[in-house]
Amino acid sequence: MPHGDADVYVRRLSDMLGRHCPRPFQLYCYTDRPRSLPEGVIARDCSGWTELEREGMRPTTRKLGLFNPAYVEFDSFLYLDLSLVIQRSLAPLLDHAMDRPEDLVIVSDWNHAGYNSSVMRIRRGPLRAIYDAFVDGERFEQRVMGDQEFIHGVVTARGLQSRVALFPPGQIASFKSAVRLLGRDPVAAGEQLRAATIVKFHGQPKMHEAFGLRYRWLRVRLPELLRGHLAPVLPLAELRREWTGNS
Repeated sequence: MPHGDADVYVRRLSDMLGRHCPRPFQLYCYTDRPRSLPEGVIARDCSGWTELEREGMRPTTRKLGLFNPAYVEFDSFLYLDLSLVIQRSLAPLLDHAMDRPEDLVIVSDWNHAGYNSSVMRIRRGPLRAIYDAFVDGERFEQRVMGDQEFIHGVVTARGLQSRVALFPPGQIASFKSAVRLLGRDPVAAGEQLRAATIVKFHGQPKMHEAFGLRYRWLRVRLPELLRGHLAPVLPLAELRREWTGNS
């Protein structure tokens, strides 16, 4: 997304946490450039994590730095991508994430066996092997050249599955998967999004695109109407309201 949009995304994530996080929290923004951040959000400079740059790998590979205890000062923390919408209380999600004994709690990928790293609870230090493997030049067969499949590759290769737990199915939903399902089963697509605590917008579109008039009508309302649903099925208005904070 454009750099200016990222500042808006940070502000809106902070606002959503303020509405839906039942526990006291401090939001940190890990960034490789100066940001215009909301009051109370603390910036952490990750521009120096250059050892996590590798030709052909996505910029998101820098997330692997979260597994280096020298880069984080928290014994246990919840990581959130910017490109997601929190639409209800995080209490059940936090209870699950913080109470699990495993060192990593992560999302099961919606498309294939593996992980999605949009939401993670990480304990500082025990899984440093993930960071070290990348810095040491290890490689795995990956369909998507980024952090997610690399994390899965290290966990699998080293037999670390017992130290990883997953968030409950449906707690974190994929907007893209719901849109794909829309043409086959609109009701199920709508239920997936409505039941989720967090809706992740991975790939395209991001929220500022999905909530725009063109996308809403061409990619969502038109398929709904063609399936005979005069009223909206996907809760785009509700998701937009949660993201913008506007009633």
